[in-house]
Amino acid sequence: MNALASRIDLLEHEAEMLLDFLGDLPQEAWATDSACEGWTVADVIGHLTSVDLSTRLVRGLDGDYSPPEGSPAPEQHDEDAFARSIYQRAVDASQRLGNGLLEDFTQRIDETVALFRQVQPDQWNNLVYWPAGPMRMDTLLTQRIAELTMHGWDIRSRLEDDYHLSDGSVTALLDTVDRAARRAFRPDPLLAERPLRYRFNISRPEERVIDLVLSDRDAEIIEEMAPNSPAGQADVTFECDGETCVLILYGRLTPHDAVAARRLSVADGESYLAATFGDRFVGG
Repeated sequence: MNALASRIDLLEHEAEMLLDFLGDLPQEAWATDSACEGWTVADVIGHLTSVDLSTRLVRGLDGDYSPPEGSPAPEQHDEDAFARSIYQRAVDASQRLGNGLLEDFTQRIDETVALFRQVQPDQWNNLVYWPAGPMRMDTLLTQRIAELTMHGWDIRSRLEDDYHLSDGSVTALLDTVDRAARRAFRPDPLLAERPLRYRFNISRPEERVIDLVLSDRDAEIIEEMAPNSPAGQADVTFECDGETCVLILYGRLTPHDAVAARRLSVADGESYLAATFGDRFVGG
C-alpha cells in the first residue's frame, strides 16, 4: 500500500473514531465548551462540516482551482478576517443544523473520503482552491487529517480523561504545522533586526527537528536545518514529543503548562525568551 492510500485510510479511521464518540454523546454534552476557545462541541463540528470541501475537490480533479462563486481570491486573503468568518460559519452551521449536525457531518466525511479514493496517481499534484492560496491535492489530504484530528482533540480532551492523539495524526499535524504557525503568529516589527528561532527537538513518534522562525514579516516553519550553521542556530531549544509540539504550536498548550506537566523541557537558550514564547501567539 502506498503512502497516500495509507493516509486516506488514516483519515477514514480517525473520522470513524470521532463519529463513534459523537454518536454516544448525550445531547447536553454538545453544549460543553471545547478546548478551542469560545467554541462549544457543536460549534467545532459546525466548523468541520461548514467547509464545502467536496465541491473544491471535484473542481480540483478537473484542473480548476479558481475561487468558487462567492469565495475571495487568494490575493484578497486576510488571516484575521478569515478567522472571524470561520467562527461565524461554525456557529451558523451548528445553530442551523441543530439535531441534524451529526448526520450532516457524517455525510460530509463520507463524501470527502470517497473523493480522495477517486484521485488518480497523476492527479495528486492538481491544485485545489483554498482561501490563502491553491493547495495541492496530496497536501490537502494531509491538512484534512490534521484539521479533523486537532479538532477531535479539542472535543475529546474536554470530555475524556487523558485523551491523546494517535501517532498517525501527530505525524499529519507535524507535516502541516507551517499552516498553523502562519495563522497563529503575526509579524512583529520589533523583530526587524533579528528574527527569533525556537527549536523543537521531537523524540516521538519519530525523531524530528522543527524550527519556528518569527520575524517582522511572518512566521515560518523550517525543518532539517543544519543545527550549527549560522542560519540554523536557535535562540531557544525545546525538547518534547510530537503531540506536545503540535499542541503548543496550535495554541492548545502553553510552554509554561507543558513544562509544569513535564511534557516539555528547555534544553538551551535564553530563559526569558522561552518564558515569553506564548506571548507571541495570537491564534488564528
